[in-house]
Amino acid sequence: MREFGRNVIEVRRVSPLRMLLRQFSNFLIGILLVATAISAVLGEVVDAIAIGIIVVVMGVMGFAQEYKAERIMETLRQFAIPKSKVLRSGRIVEVDSAEVVPGDVVILREGDLVPADGRLVEAEDLEVDESPLTGESTPVEKSPDVVLPPETPVSDRVNMVFRGTMVVRGRGKAVVTATGMSTELGKIARAVSEVKEERTPLERELDRFGKRIGVVILVIAGIVFATSVFEGYLDILESFMTAVALAVAAIPEGLPAIATAVLAIGAHRMAEKNALVRRLAAVEALGSVDVICSDKTGTITKGEMAVKVVKLLNSTYEVREHLKGGRVDLVLVGGEKADDTLKKLLKFLVVHTAPDVEVKHQNEKIAARGPPTEVAAAVLAHRILGREGVDTAFKELELVDINPFDRFRKRKSTVHSYGNSYLVIVSGAPEVLLKNSTKMSLCGGEVPLTEELYARTMREIDELASAGYRTLGVAYRVLTEYTEDSNPEDIERDLTFLGVLGIIDPPREGVREAIEAARRAGIKVVMVTGDHKLTATAVARMVGIDVDRGLVVEGRELDSMSDEELVKIVDRVSVFARVTPEHKARIVRALKRRGYRVAMTGDGVNDAPALKMADVGVAMGIKGTDVAKEVSQLVLLDDNFVTIVEAIREGRTIFENLKKPINYLLTCNFGEVTALFGSQLLFLPPPLKPIHLLWVNVTTDALPAIALGLEPAEPDIMSRPPRSPNEGFITKRKMAYYLVMGSIVGGLTLAIYWRFLGVSYELAQTLAFTALVTSEFGRAIVSRSENTPIWRIPWNKWIVPALLGSLVLQLIVLYTPLSSVFKVVPIPTHLWLYLATIPPIIVLVDETRKLLRLKI
Repeated sequence: MREFGRNVIEVRRVSPLRMLLRQFSNFLIGILLVATAISAVLGEVVDAIAIGIIVVVMGVMGFAQEYKAERIMETLRQFAIPKSKVLRSGRIVEVDSAEVVPGDVVILREGDLVPADGRLVEAEDLEVDESPLTGESTPVEKSPDVVLPPETPVSDRVNMVFRGTMVVRGRGKAVVTATGMSTELGKIARAVSEVKEERTPLERELDRFGKRIGVVILVIAGIVFATSVFEGYLDILESFMTAVALAVAAIPEGLPAIATAVLAIGAHRMAEKNALVRRLAAVEALGSVDVICSDKTGTITKGEMAVKVVKLLNSTYEVREHLKGGRVDLVLVGGEKADDTLKKLLKFLVVHTAPDVEVKHQNEKIAARGPPTEVAAAVLAHRILGREGVDTAFKELELVDINPFDRFRKRKSTVHSYGNSYLVIVSGAPEVLLKNSTKMSLCGGEVPLTEELYARTMREIDELASAGYRTLGVAYRVLTEYTEDSNPEDIERDLTFLGVLGIIDPPREGVREAIEAARRAGIKVVMVTGDHKLTATAVARMVGIDVDRGLVVEGRELDSMSDEELVKIVDRVSVFARVTPEHKARIVRALKRRGYRVAMTGDGVNDAPALKMADVGVAMGIKGTDVAKEVSQLVLLDDNFVTIVEAIREGRTIFENLKKPINYLLTCNFGEVTALFGSQLLFLPPPLKPIHLLWVNVTTDALPAIALGLEPAEPDIMSRPPRSPNEGFITKRKMAYYLVMGSIVGGLTLAIYWRFLGVSYELAQTLAFTALVTSEFGRAIVSRSENTPIWRIPWNKWIVPALLGSLVLQLIVLYTPLSSVFKVVPIPTHLWLYLATIPPIIVLVDETRKLLRLKI
């Protein structure tokens, strides 16, 4: 251990300090920090402290969400620490996998996770699932007798086992040759750190937004400065300080904190739907994707093989599963009824699979462990026959001997006592069993296997295979005598062919509907799988991926294409089959070059570069490796494709809910600027003090803005096309909208200020201050949707409490000792009628715009 170190994969993780500092890295936060410094220099200590608090709160909120996600990931890692059996000093001992060292002899059994790279010294029917390492979904048969040159690719090293892979059949022993970062898995993990992590769309948007608003603020400040100097009633220094103060007031100080709050709430909602957000900005990023590249196995499908078709002579049955209760039925869909033959087949499958499949009945559910194909057959038989039928089968057909499956015979046989005789049950490649058969089972009896029946049965087998099914044939033979010395070749001939099972990894419930919802939303779903082309195409058809009009491209075709050729055809491909994780990275790169925003799913170590390169990397929480999870922005805790589409719906809602506070706050800020700038043009004293502006921006604005961030999804949220990558929070049309509505808000504020300026400057200033607050009530109501009238969208239960909260805060300032701090006076009751007219005017103007379909 001291010489080689612990057998762990060292994944570079973000430190808490770096995670915290990352929250303050966008341009808008930079403006706020500058605003804090300027406020302090101008002597506005209260302003500086208030802005500083907002910045800190925003940073802490973002940090808290990301740190919480990291803790959840750490908990998942702790639960996943495996044990290994090793041979030390002639004894088999169980140790933590992290304590395995080179030179240890590892004992491998079916279901074991391989703890380190090793050279096989013994193997018996050993098959290993190497998909986490190579992306190849088909288990690899291993042999210790093969000697290979050192340059042999990892995927072809059949005499080796590798860390992170799983034994799916057989047993073996291996001498450990490499541990930790020296393993093939470790080498890939080290290489992953060299791939640059993509910034999320939201991070790019907020940065661009901050720069644009910064330019606007500087322009406004410059105009105010020039106007003040030109009018001559302020000297240059006073004019400069006035311009700076106005610029500070124009910054929407509460926006970053509100945006962070909206994202954090969205992340919490997504976690409740099994989508763990590892980076807060990725909440929105999923809502902007227009291509989802999804794995097939375990994401679109259940990740477990199941029998879907049973073909007997002259009969075809389909397996129909009931969503409630887990019950299944075999439904005759072609030919004549053959219940006796079907019952015989199921009874034979129960006893035949028992030596290799461990089946447990858990209430109404059945759990099984063993080779995937046999598990599928066993589960079907147990579910149809029930416990009573299974018990009867074991009593009638007691196991005598077994001849294990091997790749040369392509079959397995079991021998059972059968009254005074012996029953041989054989399963395997149906074409091999058919060649060894002389009869076929029909309606409980037997008929000779003629050339016509042979040809017809072969056609049916080929049809199943071409439809993407894995096929398993079942046959039997009755012997009058049997000894343990009997040759398998002798007892596995002159068989009676019973039937063929069509086995496939079936789609998850709800996937077809989710893909249809994605299509309506303008999102293309592309299946990217290591499975065979026929299987991938069959599953794609089952879930509604259009493979008839789209291309199906195999990995070997990708190998023969240049990057330029791939870019030309990539948006016409519906299924990529037999691909490796290296191909995934090329696919992502090609799609991004065509201007798409890509979400890529992955679970293996080799998937990490593609996950990191995608706009949104989505890792699997159950079967995903630590390396894949670390580089992703989103982790699916249930490995379910449906969760991705739900996350997209949430992401789109969140983006809309980010725009609503921005529209609300910027219009209000433009209203403040209009009031101040207008008073200068009219040679009036300033209608608002800096503390008034800060109070409005940070306090009374904040509650309605947060409520707007909690708006329910608009009815057509998943009927709209994905937003353009070039669409920002601020467009020219929106800027014009902010100017017009801001001018209305500022104009109404100035009108009330001018009306009462002759009565009392303090009263006029108090009315202007409160007019801004009440105008924002109207702005909050109309900002609930950009272009849909408010009576056509779902009601937001938070909006009224938020407006009442803002009103209460303003009343506290007006009618408590705080009035002296804000330099305001109590407003007489009858003057509130003037203030009450402002919100309806704003609502009337903006809702009329929506009815006229003047979109922003």
